[in-house]
Amino acid sequence: MTVTDPSTVVGLTASFTPQPLVRPLRAALESALESVLGDSATAEVLVADFNQVHQTLLDPASSFEKPLDRLLVLWRIEDVFSAAVTIWVIESGDASALVADVRQLGALVAQAAAAGVPVVATIPPVPEFSWLDPLDTRTSVRLTVLHGQLVAAFVDGIGQAPVTLVDLAALQRQHGSARAHDTRNDLMYHQPYTSEFAKVLGTLLGEALAQLGRPTPKVLAVDADNTLWGGIVGEDGADGILIGDSFPGNGFRALQQGLAYQAANGALLAMVSKNNEQDVEEVFDNRSGDMVLGRSSFAAKRVDWNSKADNIAAIAAELNLGIDSFVFIDDNDVELDEVRQRLSGVEVVKVTDEASEIAELTAGFKAFRFARVSQEDRERTAMMQIEADRKSAASGALSHEDFLRSLELTVRVFEPTEAHVGRVAQLINKTNQFNLTTIRRDEAEVAALVADGTHRVYAAEVSDRFGGYGLVAVAIVETGAERWDVDTFLMSCRVLRRGVEDAILACIAEDAAAVGATALRGRYVPSAKNVQVADFYTERGFSSSGEGQYDAVLPIAPAADHVTVLRDA
Repeated sequence: MTVTDPSTVVGLTASFTPQPLVRPLRAALESALESVLGDSATAEVLVADFNQVHQTLLDPASSFEKPLDRLLVLWRIEDVFSAAVTIWVIESGDASALVADVRQLGALVAQAAAAGVPVVATIPPVPEFSWLDPLDTRTSVRLTVLHGQLVAAFVDGIGQAPVTLVDLAALQRQHGSARAHDTRNDLMYHQPYTSEFAKVLGTLLGEALAQLGRPTPKVLAVDADNTLWGGIVGEDGADGILIGDSFPGNGFRALQQGLAYQAANGALLAMVSKNNEQDVEEVFDNRSGDMVLGRSSFAAKRVDWNSKADNIAAIAAELNLGIDSFVFIDDNDVELDEVRQRLSGVEVVKVTDEASEIAELTAGFKAFRFARVSQEDRERTAMMQIEADRKSAASGALSHEDFLRSLELTVRVFEPTEAHVGRVAQLINKTNQFNLTTIRRDEAEVAALVADGTHRVYAAEVSDRFGGYGLVAVAIVETGAERWDVDTFLMSCRVLRRGVEDAILACIAEDAAAVGATALRGRYVPSAKNVQVADFYTERGFSSSGEGQYDAVLPIAPAADHVTVLRDA
């Protein structure tokens, strides 16, 4: 079930008594849902029996009175593995069995996620004992090391399963362990947390649950003067701007480090500055030792005297991305207000003149907090720069057909595994233009379809002489005995009109015919953004059978001869 459903049922299983978390969790979840839906939304939280985490994960349906839309798993090491960790602390024994047990718990979480319900699970904090001095270095250091081993084992057990993690350990460190823990409540009610911390934790969990299925911002559009560096380069010169290791330039350097971190984990950076381009280029030439970001860090740049709102819109068109995937970062209230008014889908972020606030600015990007990052995300900026080379080659070709032949295009069509589920779900939820049905599915639903014997999920990776595009296309097909039905067919706009879509369709048809099917049916469901594929099936010889359905008798036309198709055995 996706975030667009106004009624959300959350199952909560915990190794401690979680009731104090329920109200803030529900409030945060409902508030986030309402911000997306623009209407009232309700959430119901069902709590499983106390400290029955393993049992709930083995059979979630038996622990709750109704079907779930989300499953939340909260656990602490000292609760679930109380005897083992206590003996280890007192006797300094071997922790290998404990590590194996925690890895098995992670595998159970993965198993629950594969069943089709989105799962959010916490990373446990360092174990705490009322009888142990937390500053006793005879044990505190050992506990810290053990905690790292157990967290690694838990994550290893989860593997590539579609599980969203909430770092309870980090939240407790940030809040302060002494302020978070309530020994009396823990002893009396198995409620280990203060009411203050319970509210903070419940709110974070609600935000994590609400983020499931929601797209993460894709582009950080940043100003230059008094944003990437202090001062105005046109007046102060490249040597006079503030950037580097000394105060206050180190605040701007920290901001650049935060932007570089986001770029390394899937965001695209775009520079939008009212400046003379030569002045900005001198900064990259003369201050490269002080700068974190360089020319190659940016997927797009607009350095001129045009409206920043116009430039952001132009960058969106260049990158083929929606305006609502942009965040605009600037120090000028007038520029921010114009973008806010003219491009209502863009989130705007103000850069203050306080160095400490500048340094902490990217730490406040909560929309990225629970993002799952694919390899394609990490390589996105390089891919965009390669795409610019492709466009240059296209402009020099004699014809579009000559250009396609020159690309040396290769399409690898395969059935995705657990490792690909995150990227497949990401494409399903963000692709709008080449998307025949625009059916949205979360990672748990995708994982269930991958394992389902009545459906076949296809993915395609594309490359050419310039480099790889990554995993850019997905199809989901219901495999009947006589006819296969294409339920979902979508593709990144970066490979449109290059023959990739025909290669995938030909593979589906080939597989259907190989098992005795005689027909292939496709569907087209109109949306505000997919009009360009309205005639996709008829252009390929399919006949309309009404209500957006199109049928073809097998076999169909093969892939174009300029495309090399690779199939996994």
